[in-house]
Amino acid sequence: MAELSQIKGINARQIKLLQENGVNTAEALAMSPLRVISSIDGLGEKSAKKLIWNARTALGMTEFAPASDINENVEFITTGSSELNRILGGGFQTGKLTEIYGPFKSGKTNLAQTIAVTIQLPRSKGGLESAVCYIDTENTFSKEKVKRIAKRFGLNPSDVLAKIFHARIYSSDHQSQMIMKAEALCKTRNVRLIVVDSLMALLRAEYIGIGMLARRQATLNNMIHALSRIAETYNCAVLLTNQVATKMMGMFSGNDAIGGNSDVILNASLLNSCPWLSLQSNV
Repeated sequence: MAELSQIKGINARQIKLLQENGVNTAEALAMSPLRVISSIDGLGEKSAKKLIWNARTALGMTEFAPASDINENVEFITTGSSELNRILGGGFQTGKLTEIYGPFKSGKTNLAQTIAVTIQLPRSKGGLESAVCYIDTENTFSKEKVKRIAKRFGLNPSDVLAKIFHARIYSSDHQSQMIMKAEALCKTRNVRLIVVDSLMALLRAEYIGIGMLARRQATLNNMIHALSRIAETYNCAVLLTNQVATKMMGMFSGNDAIGGNSDVILNASLLNSCPWLSLQSNV
């Protein structure tokens, strides 16, 4: 990671303003939309644009490079199931957003909590020896379940729980706030996995009716892009669970993820490997 102080022309006041708004690295600044940075009180559009462009220059983001030089730097986290690992191409990938969606009691939270444990395994056993940010919007996180999963993988339950940084979420604004807080933990606490369980629960409750659809999708899109930027900046995995609704298709019906076609996640390829659980990733 490159420090903000390495950016040409930046001063201590601007660094403080950026850090207060969750922008802690040059990478985070370089990947941020201009409207987000310019909306910070005390910066303004002209200063924000200059800082973003200087950050991109400092990181070599303003030059084209041969595709052969691209370093994908992808790592995998085991799911605990060799067959599911095979279906996913090796497990859950770092630097990517992966969405799990399915009906009530289909196992979404159980899988999310399992990955929160397996990422703490040694690399020789499919883990990354890393910590987790768990953003819990439905109050479904279970310490007792995590303890049982930890024992299954031969880990100390107390040590596992100490490396899961949990936040109970009460509104969509709170959800956005804690996504930004998770970025700080990626930098300071060796967090390599962010779990959002579930993505749409609060948005679905707060933005009701067709008249609120545009605002809901804008809020969702901002969350998705923030998570995507964090995943790429820190090469961490992001795991999102989501609810489903019944979608009518002529004479037939099927379950589809709540939220519609969001740019980053919901346009991705679908893995129909499990009749009770669907997974998709932006790979």
